[in-house]
Amino acid sequence: MNRNIGVYIEIPAGDLDRAMAFYAAVFDADFEVVALHESRMALFDIDRDAHGVTGALCQGEAYVPSRNGTLIYLRSTDIAVTLNRGEAAGGEVLFARTQAGDWGHVAEFADSEGNRIGLHEAPGPTDA
Repeated sequence: MNRNIGVYIEIPAGDLDRAMAFYAAVFDADFEVVALHESRMALFDIDRDAHGVTGALCQGEAYVPSRNGTLIYLRSTDIAVTLNRGEAAGGEVLFARTQAGDWGHVAEFADSEGNRIGLHEAPGPTDA
């Protein structure tokens, strides 16, 4: 297999409007809200020419926010800035910015819904 396995993510939301406000404040995200499979979903904007995966915030019976279970990592160009935005928007830092070997830096925060979300910052010139 010569490809990355991730293709799409769904982040559970208890209150979709609150979750959209949080992710808009932290990641400057825009959304398209749709009804799908008896759930409300806020689809993140997609750039079909860009690398990486896209996904949605999801509110419905099958979507239960949690700090346990699968952990997703979202891209951050500056984890310190992202964590500050997250706290200002009602989130909580769970794991501060930490070196992750040759892969750059990582951190974790709880979003407005109580999900544990990982952050990844690619290595910069000072990490060489």
